Amino acid sequence: MESRRLFFSLCFSAQQQQLLAPYQQQALQACPGAKAVAVANLHLTLFFLGQVTAEQQQLLLQSAAKLRSAAFELELDYLAGFRQPKILYLAPSSIPPALLLLQQQLAQFCQVQGFTEPHAEYRPHITLARQALFEGQQRVTPLRLKVREFALYHSRREGEALEYLPLQRFKLIS
Repeated sequence: MESRRLFFSLCFSAQQQQLLAPYQQQALQACPGAKAVAVANLHLTLFFLGQVTAEQQQLLLQSAAKLRSAAFELELDYLAGFRQPKILYLAPSSIPPALLLLQQQLAQFCQVQGFTEPHAEYRPHITLARQALFEGQQRVTPLRLKVREFALYHSRREGEALEYLPLQRFKLIS
């Protein structure tokens, strides 16, 4: 049975991804040798699923379509890194309650379908670079993004290139 590598994520428009690019450049200057994530792949994961069958995918899409969650504003204001995996990211110092609620609702029905959360606590972040060693936190000029939708994404590798393709988008309540 064929499966795909999937995850739920906030949807950023191409314009919003371009607004993230200067933060990525700042991050790369702070961490020479790191590998930049393609700007078109910049996203904020809500729940990583891993390998998903076509049947599971349909159940997940049906459950996501029933979610009623509010749109919100996300303020990203610091750079930091995870030692494992070695990534450099942009994150909010304050998590909007609507983001937390959306993530919890998604996690709940993903877990009902047998998917497990790989981390003990949810830490929203946008990965800017990989293979990065970055210590501590660095405050940055806050970037405010209006979040109006989320999606189920397919992580697909084409040769050396990694692409994140939205399979289905879901509107948040304005």
